Amino acid sequence: MRVGVIDFDSKQVNLATMKLSAFHKAQGDTVVLNPTSPAQVDKTYCSVLFSWNREAALRLADNFSNIEFGGTGFDLTTTLPAEVEAMQPDYDLYSADIIASRIKGIMTREKRMEKAQTIVNAGVGRLSVGCIRGCSFCVVPKKEGKLRRVAELSSLINPRSKVVTLLDNNITALPDCVEILTEAYDRGLILDLTSGVDLRLINEEISSILGKVSHLRSLHYAWDIPGNERAITEGIAILSKSVKKWKHLCFVLTGFDTTFEEDNYRVRRLTEIGVDPYIMTYKGQGGVTDPFDALRLKHFARWINGRIFKKCPDFNDYTNWIKAQTSLGQMDLLLA
Repeated sequence: MRVGVIDFDSKQVNLATMKLSAFHKAQGDTVVLNPTSPAQVDKTYCSVLFSWNREAALRLADNFSNIEFGGTGFDLTTTLPAEVEAMQPDYDLYSADIIASRIKGIMTREKRMEKAQTIVNAGVGRLSVGCIRGCSFCVVPKKEGKLRRVAELSSLINPRSKVVTLLDNNITALPDCVEILTEAYDRGLILDLTSGVDLRLINEEISSILGKVSHLRSLHYAWDIPGNERAITEGIAILSKSVKKWKHLCFVLTGFDTTFEEDNYRVRRLTEIGVDPYIMTYKGQGGVTDPFDALRLKHFARWINGRIFKKCPDFNDYTNWIKAQTSLGQMDLLLA
């Protein structure tokens, strides 16, 4: 059988499609990544990560008649069959060229390909599912439930590389977090903690081992709720004893149950501490709907994430935001 696997909105590699590919190849099937024509395949799977892409993904059914959808963006109940979930990922599914085309940012072609090759060769998987938190903006509690271990670190290593990408929601909350990180250090692994660490759980022991382990990129964490300021700042102080602040990155959730002033305060507070913020704009149900607020958050994110704030400290002096306000005002006059 010819099987198609579509990672509809994946930024890099998609674990579900890699496991589906491995399963079908083990059955003797041929697997096609992101087929463009129904004539290429007999059956198709489509993984949707983000709910705002669901309707667009469903339109694939107009061409691919034998298609199954899954992923957090499709619904919270569809899961891989146990025999598929148990498979090791198909590390031959993605090429460096495919991943390179998905990498954003200004860099040389050589640097882009080097980065893509690192991603392709990395081991990828999850040691745990679920989370101890119950954040109202997050689907993990509904989809995966309570935190629990599902794999050992050794099973996630790709022999091609020392890099392991961990997709755990909250690895810091695992009772054996220190033991896991110590094993990674002893094995000489380079970790990519995609969901970062939970600053509210950081202690001296976790901080110490995080400082010893090699990390693929900045060690990141989140400040989603303004009321968590004390826990966040104390966590940063503890982590900074072992990991220099220039290696930190803090994700700041905006557009969900916060005012612009609260969003701006958090990024200002982080920069005062010496940590770079990164804006994450909430796009799900209950997010910002007012046109002015949405436009302001869009430019605020560009101002922060593009590090423009380091040269232009006052957002109100940001040229693109000034132009956007002028354009919006002119549009209001035309509609009046």
